[in-house]
Amino acid sequence: MIYKTLKILSLFTLTLILINSINSQPEPDPYGDEVNDSLKKQFEENALKIDSMNLKVNSIIVSGNKITKPYIITREMSLKKGGKFTLEKYSNDLLNIYNLALFTRVDVIPIPTGEKEIALNVDVQERWYILPLPNAGIEEGEWKKVWLSMNLRWDNFRGRNERLNAGFRVFYNPSVSLNYHIPWIGDKLHLFLGLGGSWQRQRNRSLEAVGRESGTNTILYNEKNYDNIQYKAEINIGRYFGRHFSVHSTFRYNYLKVTEYAEGRTLSKDGIDRFLILGGGISYDTRDIYEYATKGLLFKTFYERYGFIDEEINFGRFTVENQSFIPVNFTKHYYITVASKLYTSLAIGPVIPVYNHEYLGYSEDYVRGWKGKAYEGDDVFTVYNEIRIPVVKPRYIKGRDMMIVKDLPIIKNLDLRHGLYFTIIYDIGTVWYKNESILNKRFYSGAGIGLNFIAPFGYVLRADWVFRLDKPVVGQLGLSLSAKF
Repeated sequence: MIYKTLKILSLFTLTLILINSINSQPEPDPYGDEVNDSLKKQFEENALKIDSMNLKVNSIIVSGNKITKPYIITREMSLKKGGKFTLEKYSNDLLNIYNLALFTRVDVIPIPTGEKEIALNVDVQERWYILPLPNAGIEEGEWKKVWLSMNLRWDNFRGRNERLNAGFRVFYNPSVSLNYHIPWIGDKLHLFLGLGGSWQRQRNRSLEAVGRESGTNTILYNEKNYDNIQYKAEINIGRYFGRHFSVHSTFRYNYLKVTEYAEGRTLSKDGIDRFLILGGGISYDTRDIYEYATKGLLFKTFYERYGFIDEEINFGRFTVENQSFIPVNFTKHYYITVASKLYTSLAIGPVIPVYNHEYLGYSEDYVRGWKGKAYEGDDVFTVYNEIRIPVVKPRYIKGRDMMIVKDLPIIKNLDLRHGLYFTIIYDIGTVWYKNESILNKRFYSGAGIGLNFIAPFGYVLRADWVFRLDKPVVGQLGLSLSAKF
């Protein structure tokens, strides 16, 4: 009897260590508060012992989910009722639930229920799901290109992790869009589906179409130019095979006309191009945190074929993107990340319309340090690199403990995630036409430093100071509401 009691007490003690230790580790847990070093040491000394005890999960209880259906949470877990408990599965399940982007905080609490049995209490804190998201910006640093936008996003529609999004943008490059996405259809089948439609009036970015040479300044607002008016409808369907690998196919209809026709601006002679886009691709994603990764890999590639309606339109595009996040440990509890994004897109076909060209220099599509210089071609190759150094590791603070926020209803009751990273930056890239060799093209590069602030609700506030590696050396300040990648 005494021996059995001691075993239960030992199990209970180790479970308490487990609860606290996972909250103390920066590697698998983006949500927990810091705890003292002695507790971390206890965890490291007992981690292997916990796994070797062959603990069995006898039940899973979900709490805090007022809107979200419980199965939306439990289907993300590799720990199942009747299965063996391991620390690796535990850590991965925390990340998987957090990456649903439905909760401001996630905790999975092991509760001993017997000699070698535990229950898991998945406790979540739901965030706002109907979000008006205003935004504003100035394209290419030109005040006449100011724009305002508003997206009304309904996440977790019906409590099933579906998303409805209606948005509009006014002033420069106005647009209207409506989209629906469901990430999981069928229990074991795990299909996903996206539907959408949009209207957009976009200012032409092609230097070639207005008689300018690639490598000159971006087209000014008052320069002679024209607009591309587009109507789009899209269906995207795919399937996951396992946790990380997925395949998808895309069907889109596109109607495009120019406000002022000239030869070369469209492939059709009437200034209107109508075409279907059929495509497919694969994706492999092991990133730890989607909003700002510090570990893992994202690889995706796809091919799209344009045409099927107007005979003049017959071309394709093959795209590859690879993001890697390699942790470099300095101590057991502190690491930096060597992050890199490689992106290339290659056009295939006899004639590529200017509206499908690749550009460097516009919006977020630029080598840092070269913003304001426009480069154009059929194909593109870029590599963005960052060393991400945590200054304040991501953690939570109560909304009621923050100035301004403490006076806001609802938000003041939430746990708000925040953190700060210092970055060292090096980017390089180029564009070229099909009749050119990439080996003969100049590669543009920039290097500098930055600060990335991890803000609540999935935002990343970014400030970069990057130097153009050219003569003369030019420094540029870049501000954004999202991470570069």
